[in-house]
Amino acid sequence: MKPNPLILAIVMLCSSSISGAADVLSPRHLFLDPAFVQQAEKVSLHVNPPQQREVVIRPDKPWEQLMISLFLTVRDEGGKLRMWYICRDKANNPNVAYAESKDGVHWTKPNLGIVTYDGSKENNLVGLTSLEGVVFQDPNAPSQERYAYVTHLWTEGIVRFHSPDGLHWQRDKTPLLRLGADTQNVTFWDERLGKYVLYLRGWVRGADKRLYRKVVRAEIPNLTTPLGIGPSPKSLYLWGKEKVPVIGNEFPTVFAADESDPPNSDVYNLSAQPYPLDPRWYVGFPSMFQREKRMGDGRLEVQFTGSRDGIMWHRYDRKPYAPLGLEGSESANMTFMGTGLAVRGDEIWQYGPTFHSKHGDVEARKRRTDGFVYRYVQRVDGFVSLDFDSAGGRCVTAPVKVDGARLLLNVDTGALGQLRVGVQDAEGKPIGGFSVDDCKVLQTNSTRAEVSWTGGAELAALKGRDVRLTFTGSRAKLYSFRFE
Repeated sequence: MKPNPLILAIVMLCSSSISGAADVLSPRHLFLDPAFVQQAEKVSLHVNPPQQREVVIRPDKPWEQLMISLFLTVRDEGGKLRMWYICRDKANNPNVAYAESKDGVHWTKPNLGIVTYDGSKENNLVGLTSLEGVVFQDPNAPSQERYAYVTHLWTEGIVRFHSPDGLHWQRDKTPLLRLGADTQNVTFWDERLGKYVLYLRGWVRGADKRLYRKVVRAEIPNLTTPLGIGPSPKSLYLWGKEKVPVIGNEFPTVFAADESDPPNSDVYNLSAQPYPLDPRWYVGFPSMFQREKRMGDGRLEVQFTGSRDGIMWHRYDRKPYAPLGLEGSESANMTFMGTGLAVRGDEIWQYGPTFHSKHGDVEARKRRTDGFVYRYVQRVDGFVSLDFDSAGGRCVTAPVKVDGARLLLNVDTGALGQLRVGVQDAEGKPIGGFSVDDCKVLQTNSTRAEVSWTGGAELAALKGRDVRLTFTGSRAKLYSFRFE
């Protein structure tokens, strides 16, 4: 499905602000849409893994004795980071737990006094026992329902829980959808669309007659009116007739394994979200599942996917984004990435759990408690870069509007690389004074390297015009650019 050009034109005007972020008012031109590069010679798009830093959450409580589980949410609220994560006790009973941090590195698990566990309320449990949701703030809800958690209940389907503070939760009486989706389903208010967007797990039967996981997407006007979609004669009851059937073709599929993926692999979850520094872009962190003997057994790694509209997702070179660790390590067999991106200066902080055990191997977790939440550090806009060959490369972009007096690049040339920029009109004709040859050579590693031309040409003279940019360079990584 191709993006709607009219919608994209409108979205280009959008901007956003976020607590702790800098330079958020300028639209950012990232390389998440391969079609943006309209001419290319010896340049290519590459996924850039973040740095895996320290463990921030360890399973050290009785209610975490089996494992800290696969999914989590991090929210940046007024400079304080808040995390909701899943844990399982030695009997494999799941709970949603809560932690918070002022610096993103040192986290506390406060005694909330909400849930009685083993005779005591001294714990960090919030009273949710379903694992299949993300916590988000609903800008349209009354204050007593400001936080929402749209999740899956085995016998009822997709249900909304709401809370005034993210800690004390109540559920709606009527399910939103009488179908099931047993993974971390993502829900958020999409300001661009003026609707809620849901990413849910669906199932499809492959050419080999096996069932494979996929991701479907729904747009809805509110979270309180049931969708009126339920079981049909074709519904698949994957967990038995006493439970709800799974999603099949009721919603459009937006992400699935394809012919370029290994046989018997599928996508476990997507962790899709708007990019906080410029929400006209969407980023996703799918855990790709290489299944083994059974469809519930195997290993997973996080990849990266980006989108302009939240519908068409690109996978670039399919390089692991959160790769597996060495055999025997805490991340030997599974990695996941939670939702939530905390911007701090030139860095983006992400949080995701890793596992030494394989998916489905409960016995391994009984022998050795599993699940460690790491902090990952990504460069601002650094998910995908346009890389220039060591022998030199060149590319020309699609037209963009000059909406500032300076051109700033997020670029890394290393010590041996270089980059220069030329400006053409929308039809591709050179503009005097702004040629590549006139550009002063950039040799730097900066998130805001300013471009200048030797003749003193000023971009302010082009403000409001549509132009194409020509980039030439070698051994350089270009992450994004913006006018300011």
